[in-house]
Amino acid sequence: MAKTKTKSNDSQVEKLVALEQRAIDLEDRLKRSLADYANLEKRIESQRQLFVTLATTAIIIKMIEILDDLHLTFNHLKDQGLKMTIDKFINVLKSEGVEEIEATGKEFNPETMDCIQVVEGKENKVISVKKAGYKLNGHVIRPAQVTVGKSSDQNIIN
Repeated sequence: MAKTKTKSNDSQVEKLVALEQRAIDLEDRLKRSLADYANLEKRIESQRQLFVTLATTAIIIKMIEILDDLHLTFNHLKDQGLKMTIDKFINVLKSEGVEEIEATGKEFNPETMDCIQVVEGKENKVISVKKAGYKLNGHVIRPAQVTVGKSSDQNIIN
């Protein structure tokens, strides 16, 4: 009878050890599942932010094209009411994180500028801006189209 109790106790101990191991495994799976879910939430939020940024960028680019037309109209008409509207438009864009790329007189920077013409002038300096460039929250959304100077002793491309 003593052997039967020992076998029974051994069997119960084995079952208890197996249950404890099963509990540890389930707890580990739960922790992993919770971590996977947290990572999924972060990834979804990151993708949502990316979609918002892409949509915002597309709209801002369209608005900048309208601003270009307003500038051309102002240069032709010189109407002060239009100038006030343009200034208001620019302030709205600035409030949304849009900033114009400063180029005139600066060193040519291919990351923020497209050279559309090379003329005689100070080497590698922006002589004039043909079309303003813009950044949205520090990222270039449209490079400035510029004329760049080149020394007269080198070939000039027109």
